[in-house]
Amino acid sequence: MAMAATETSFSINGTCSVEEQTHNIDHSSDLLQFANESRQDGCFNDIIIRVGEKNIPANKMVLSCYSKYFNTMFNTEMKEKYKDVVEVHGVDAESVEKLVEFMYTGKININTNNVCDLLAVSDFLQMPSVRKLCIEYLLTTVSPQNCFTIQALADRFTIPKLTEKFNNFVVENYQEVVSGDQFKKLSKNYVIKLLQSTHDKVSSDLVYTAVINWVNFDLSSNESYLSEVIKFVDFHEMSQAMLEDAVSVEPLIRKHGDLGYTLFDALVHHSKKTEKSLISIGGAKSLTKVTKFDLQTKQCIQLPDLPIGRDDAAAVVIDDVLYYLAGDLQIDGIITATNIVHRMKLKEKVLIWEKVASMNVKRLRFGAAVLNGIIFVFGGSDDNYGSLSSGEFYVVSLNKWIQLKPMKIARCGHSIVAHNGHLYSLGGYESEYLCSMEQYDPFLDEWKDVAPMQTPRCWFAAVVLNNAIYAIGGYDGNESLKSVKKYNVDDDTWVYVGNMNIERSFHAACVAQNKIYVVGGEDSKSKVVKSIECYDDQTDKWSVVGETEVELYKHSLVAV
Repeated sequence: MAMAATETSFSINGTCSVEEQTHNIDHSSDLLQFANESRQDGCFNDIIIRVGEKNIPANKMVLSCYSKYFNTMFNTEMKEKYKDVVEVHGVDAESVEKLVEFMYTGKININTNNVCDLLAVSDFLQMPSVRKLCIEYLLTTVSPQNCFTIQALADRFTIPKLTEKFNNFVVENYQEVVSGDQFKKLSKNYVIKLLQSTHDKVSSDLVYTAVINWVNFDLSSNESYLSEVIKFVDFHEMSQAMLEDAVSVEPLIRKHGDLGYTLFDALVHHSKKTEKSLISIGGAKSLTKVTKFDLQTKQCIQLPDLPIGRDDAAAVVIDDVLYYLAGDLQIDGIITATNIVHRMKLKEKVLIWEKVASMNVKRLRFGAAVLNGIIFVFGGSDDNYGSLSSGEFYVVSLNKWIQLKPMKIARCGHSIVAHNGHLYSLGGYESEYLCSMEQYDPFLDEWKDVAPMQTPRCWFAAVVLNNAIYAIGGYDGNESLKSVKKYNVDDDTWVYVGNMNIERSFHAACVAQNKIYVVGGEDSKSKVVKSIECYDDQTDKWSVVGETEVELYKHSLVAV
């Protein structure tokens, strides 16, 4: 029986000057909460979604609002429009239930266990809001262990942003990715696709590592595809150490005659690329100067000046491109650390310096080395003379610096060298002069202690020659040194070798023509040393081979 409303005839029209007021109250959340509670209680539901054996009650209006799939179903002349129960096939029932709950509550939990199913079902039901949330979650979870699964999702559901993330991640973490089982289990076609898209973005050493890892993982099945995948390796651009220490002893290469000829040709090519010159960059008294010293003619020529001069920096060479990294700007005699990076392509007809991506951290008196075509830097000091432990690496193809796990000890005035797939950080200063050495494994992103030098060394030079690391000169806390120690990598021991002719600190060194060259620095009386010394490990002797035209110390030195 209907209730009658009480008749009223009240009115205040015209009795007040207050203007009309309009109110806009958002009660959508109350409506959805009531609808969800009613749905769970079994009230007002007009549709059941059946997925397998699971029945999910809902309202057609709410489903149509949030899902284009259901909106099409209930607003076109499909047979399901008139049914009380509709069946959805080929999707995960639990995910459908979660998405229906999301429609009523606006809440959803996404984790590594459900993101794949939620992405698939939200794509099927055409729910772009949840699809977007799944993609954003996946972008934060890419790892060497799951990157190929994530790329498969990107391909399956056409997600360009996820593909871009995968491509960048693989290039940045190539060695770890191609060493994992997920990569090794890929099909031939997928491996070829990956090599095709990455071989020109990473070093040839890494591409070779990827190929050999994949073939050897399932040798009986994959060896027949060797010729198809090895073509992405440019043997002529591989490092000589990799060619001699790894490629030349690889049974697969030796077994296939045509690859043996390619290897031989590459080794000959490298022998012709023997360094013929030394290049000195920057320095305390030659901030912008770049000088090339010809080892045959003993002549010096000037290369283009640095756009921004500095000392206590570092220089490296990758594929005939010279990089000069960070350092001290020397502004009015005040230490000013910087993170700028310049490079010069040495094979160009017109030599010019160009600026590339700056490092993440401003630093001077740090260590730098190249490993597998990637520049690594660690440690150094800031404007306040504080020692740093942080590290980062530069990916040439991405023009990007990426942070790394810090060293165990903060160091400045130390040296970094690369050898046999590892980095070594030697000596330096951190509240005291250091003799310790750490070894870094880029695959594990871990540092560990190895045998110390025994003698503290700071402001010294370190190089690698014939499977040994040499620590040359430096300052021990009392005086500049002429002594040189050699680290034997195989048995983790240090031994003294022949002394230099004069003590040096703040000098620079490099290896050229299978010999060590040392240039510049200061002697024990803080006088700049202009002589160039050369060390032959066959005779264990140092000899003076030339002299610099300008005073060089706190500079950098490379061989080309």
